[in-house]
Amino acid sequence: MMRKKLIIISMALLLTGGSIVAADKLLQKVTLVYNNKQTAEDGLLVDDKVYINIRSLSDSLQAFIQWKGSEKKLLIQKPNVHMFLMNEKRTMFGQVEKGSVQKFLVQAQIDNLNVAITEFKVTLVDPNDKETTIDRRSQSDDDFKEFVEKDTFWFSSKLVSYDFKYAGKYKLRFWMEQKNGDPQLISEKIITAK
Repeated sequence: MMRKKLIIISMALLLTGGSIVAADKLLQKVTLVYNNKQTAEDGLLVDDKVYINIRSLSDSLQAFIQWKGSEKKLLIQKPNVHMFLMNEKRTMFGQVEKGSVQKFLVQAQIDNLNVAITEFKVTLVDPNDKETTIDRRSQSDDDFKEFVEKDTFWFSSKLVSYDFKYAGKYKLRFWMEQKNGDPQLISEKIITAK
């Protein structure tokens, strides 16, 4: 009797170990790289098909991503946001001298906005990842409706003064937020300080 139990337990352990090995061969991790940046989450390779968590790509895609489980539908909304910087003389620029203080405003042209948003903002991230808000608008602002009641609008930030202390790449970012959502990166430009 004891021998029979021992054989059954041994077979169960053997089969369980074999299942784990088989599952490991079926589900292989895949590293995701988008525009030369590795994403926070890996994908899985199953039967020569790559499966990814699409939300992990939302910042890389610079899009709103929403899963509607009841409809089994994945919605990806990608507004077009074109930004450029203008100094106080109204000249466009994209490169500055390290250590210079620049007065500028951000011009943005937005189209293909097919989602309702409750806020948008423009930020600047220095090479050390310190983020500064340049300008923002939300539903509580009087002029908010003039921007977002259409699928196309222009936005001009207030004139700001910014110290480009460090050499490197500064990231100019345009964020939008949907109702009950988190801010979503929609566009990014680089300013180089040399």
